Amino acid sequence: MVLSQALISGTAIGFIYALIALAMVLIYKSTDVINFAQGEMAMFSTFICLTLVSSFSLPLGVVLLLAFPIGAAIAAATERVVIRPLAGKPPLNSLIVAIALFYIFHYGAGWIWGYDAFPFPSLLPDRPLNIGGTFIAPNSLAIAGVSVLVLAILYVFLEHSREGIAMRAASMNRNAARLMGISVGRVSMLSWAIAGGIGAIAGLLVAPITFIDTQMMFFVLLKALAGAILGGFNSLPGAVIGGVLVGIIESLTTVYISAAFDDAIAFVVIVAVLMIKPEGLFGKPAVKKV
Repeated sequence: MVLSQALISGTAIGFIYALIALAMVLIYKSTDVINFAQGEMAMFSTFICLTLVSSFSLPLGVVLLLAFPIGAAIAAATERVVIRPLAGKPPLNSLIVAIALFYIFHYGAGWIWGYDAFPFPSLLPDRPLNIGGTFIAPNSLAIAGVSVLVLAILYVFLEHSREGIAMRAASMNRNAARLMGISVGRVSMLSWAIAGGIGAIAGLLVAPITFIDTQMMFFVLLKALAGAILGGFNSLPGAVIGGVLVGIIESLTTVYISAAFDDAIAFVVIVAVLMIKPEGLFGKPAVKKV
């Protein structure tokens, strides 16, 4: 029973890591930028949603529907104003700007909303459900259900829509996509917008099980990064599987070793993968033509 509960809770939290990892890989494949600010952008979007609930008295259900477009708008504006001018510049420039964006969103949220922790309302009851002798929190089921729905919608979009096919083409070879008439700049903004929307959803999934503050997404980002590296930073399915695996490993570590190591496990995963299989479980080794 303990093992099954650990696996269920680990899978649920792993889906949150998977969403952030997926957003990071989506941006990386379209712009070659590792967005270290992904978690802080999600936190910023979550604060906006909290403001809409608490200050403007919008129904929680309406705010949940607005989360994706709010996150998408923030990310699209960031791409257009900050990231696009870096196109063609040395990769180090993008790395420095991504780190700078982390602090801009982090301290920007602190300046607007302060550094206190705030509770976020939930549509679900706190009482766990007894399913076959295993107690499952309703929030865990909601996290899994929403995550699977988001992943399914994204899959359909990438496989069957004109914009999704253009994104896939640009991620494989931007020069060839440009020659075929695909607007690489538009694809880049769309990728950032989708990633920002997914991040906002992840932030809202985290919010009811913790408090909202400027630190809420730091360790989520770290573990999502570990999941992306584990699955392969150039593989969208790998990012999802890697994020879920990190969540399960974290949960099993908490139950069978010590909760003191649940945050350190992300570092262990990152170091182990980089030493043994740098391209990740599902990634492809980089091929350099000479």
